[in-house]
Amino acid sequence: MKVSICIAVHNQAHLLSDAVISALKQDHKNIEVIVLDDASTDNPRSLAIFSFPQVKYFKSDKPSGTGGAFNLAISYATGDIIYLLCSDDIITDNRVISDVVEIFKSNKNIGHVSRYYHQFVHGDRSPVRAWRCDDVIELANNPSGMAFRREAIFGGKCWCELSNKMFVEVSSMVSCVLSKGWSYEIMRWDTIAVRIHKSISRSKDYYLKRWKTSPIEEWTKVGGSALQNDFTSLIQIKNYFTTDAVLKEIWNFIKLKPVNLINPCFLFFAFISVITPRPILKIIPEIYRASWGKWTTREVKRP
Repeated sequence: MKVSICIAVHNQAHLLSDAVISALKQDHKNIEVIVLDDASTDNPRSLAIFSFPQVKYFKSDKPSGTGGAFNLAISYATGDIIYLLCSDDIITDNRVISDVVEIFKSNKNIGHVSRYYHQFVHGDRSPVRAWRCDDVIELANNPSGMAFRREAIFGGKCWCELSNKMFVEVSSMVSCVLSKGWSYEIMRWDTIAVRIHKSISRSKDYYLKRWKTSPIEEWTKVGGSALQNDFTSLIQIKNYFTTDAVLKEIWNFIKLKPVNLINPCFLFFAFISVITPRPILKIIPEIYRASWGKWTTREVKRP
């Protein structure tokens, strides 16, 4: 089976090579790497990685957002399997794609393969946080490492696409595929390392352009429960958007689960996200990652 590894990039040329090289190192050789340049201004096309024949470069005329860029990359893909990879992330093992192919071959009813992943801080590959569970929608909170059978995306009465709404870009696609009757499999080890750095999504401009409805409300629409229990999102909203948005999201947490009014964890994050000055609040996640996160998180490697 041919695999199309689709990478969307926007102004992250300095990180793109790591992602592409991790794709090219895969021991499954029937691959193509589709790089969709989402109207970048830092000229990723000049990188040496594009000298490899497996790597194909396409550029959009104007920025289309994470979901839109991946959708465009998928439209250029010719593989039997579509595999998503963010331009700042890394495939952790050179056998990942082979394992994905074997899962799809083993059961023709499988339309989606998910995975575990961990996060690391740019400059230090030590894991600081991980996402591991049996909820396939919850695992779809990041595009990297998500694989789909081609006919699961394009078959049936409608095509499944990624959304451009915050935090539900790929979960909406997973929900669409499952609604067509396809089954799924989860690779229960960290196939992806997600990089934490000063990215586009950690800017006020990102939120100004994309905040149309509450992230919690959007997550609930696709049947996810992860964000409903991830109160740390309040800190990110305060750090990179507005206090008013934080207050609205606090209210959404309470509407969805009134029991949060007596949940000490929720009350703690709600309190500090409202009263703590932004310069101080931005330091808290960094301290957590460098201490508790780094001490308690270990990579789950391939069995």
